[in-house]
Amino acid sequence: MKRIRPSLAFTGIVLALACSSSTAYASGKCSPKTYREARSAISSRLLATGYSNTQVNFLMRNADRMTSALRTDELNDSGQACGIDSARAHVLGCLDRQLFPLGAGSSSPLDEMKQTKGFWGRKRLTVRELLFIGHFHACLGAAEEYLFRH
Repeated sequence: MKRIRPSLAFTGIVLALACSSSTAYASGKCSPKTYREARSAISSRLLATGYSNTQVNFLMRNADRMTSALRTDELNDSGQACGIDSARAHVLGCLDRQLFPLGAGSSSPLDEMKQTKGFWGRKRLTVRELLFIGHFHACLGAAEEYLFRH
């Protein structure tokens, strides 16, 4: 049987997540958490499941940068009903639902370093960082599709 290349498998996972996470926004519900609360919750879960402080800081800094680029004047009717803070919190809420149930104590293959073309300013990332980035972009895309005008 032919082995699937890890990068091809990762791409497939990201595409599947993009499709599944988009349904989370179809309901039009506002996030029950503020962005600050959602950020704190996901940061804590990342640390509890084996991400290092350095990894969490790197990932959340980039997540903050990308979610802060979402603008109030680009919200559609569903997004305006919730507000920009809720729309931004929705991205992290989706990420939390998609990325977990990654269990505590997960290690080994998740800590393996991969050479990439350069995601988020780095060319060498661990598998767990790549999982976060893939899930984040799926959730960001879903938010843009359902809460913002294009």
